[in-house]
Amino acid sequence: MVFLKLLLVGLCFFALPQGIQAKEKAKLLGYGLLFTNDFFGDGRDRWRTGSLVSSRVFDSPKMSRTLPRREALNELRLFSQIIAPSDLSRNPDRSYARNETGLTEDIDRDYVGHLSIGLHRHFQAGGLAYNFGVDASLLGPQTGLMGLQQKVHSEIDQPFPSDFVKNTQVSNQFILGTLTEVARPSALSPSTNIRSFVEVQTGVEDLIRIGVDAGFFGDLSEALFARAPVSGQRYSVIDGTGEGFLLSAGVDLTRVIGSMFLTGSALRASKYRARARFGLNYVHGRWSNFIGWTYLSPEFETQQTGQLLGSFFIKVRF
Repeated sequence: MVFLKLLLVGLCFFALPQGIQAKEKAKLLGYGLLFTNDFFGDGRDRWRTGSLVSSRVFDSPKMSRTLPRREALNELRLFSQIIAPSDLSRNPDRSYARNETGLTEDIDRDYVGHLSIGLHRHFQAGGLAYNFGVDASLLGPQTGLMGLQQKVHSEIDQPFPSDFVKNTQVSNQFILGTLTEVARPSALSPSTNIRSFVEVQTGVEDLIRIGVDAGFFGDLSEALFARAPVSGQRYSVIDGTGEGFLLSAGVDLTRVIGSMFLTGSALRASKYRARARFGLNYVHGRWSNFIGWTYLSPEFETQQTGQLLGSFFIKVRF
């Protein structure tokens, strides 16, 4: 039944652009994707260990009669992520032994499989850029992500989830959420852009985020970027007319109100999180490539250190 719910929501999202446009057909303007994994960062295979986000962007001909062409766009977004404890082979016996010796209690986050589909609208007004979105999410064993990870890890001879990790993972849930981002882009020169933003998210996590991104040495006048949920990296959906290198950097601070990812009774979410990121995008002809790194500060109170994630994509336009 939960899969049926997600399928129905997805069909509604696919149908919505055509409903808005009446008899006019939505046109695919671009697509983007970003793969993120800590294997390309600190190599520890833990916490926000892996994610993949993919976007398709369509125009809105009816709305474009009153707004510039690229200021009224619909983005269909698919997202998946795996959140894991620091040790996939962990078990309660080892945690109990640590407690008996008087050492710090071995409290770690539960395993989470997360899939979502969403519709986001991008437009500009009054010098501000807006992104309003609705996302439908599945959590838990129903996503099948633990089984996928186990198959991959068995092929590359890496640890996979123990019975204890399987039995304590976040349970099956279906959650509707929203995302609102308001940004102020400021062009300091044709090749330099500063973008401050405020983001409010509800659903799998309730949070408020403020931050700033900067782009250097690239033509951004016709480009459109989407923000990856985990890293905050802005990945290209419409590459624009410029070619060459684009250097990007960004930081943000998050106030966490609640999280469905941290359901263990002994876990407390950190009230504040920080992210710092750096990336390099190269566009030439039909090719668009990106590589970047993101530092995530601790997300729960017993997490002793942050983590480093690596992100990349290779995109070809046909």
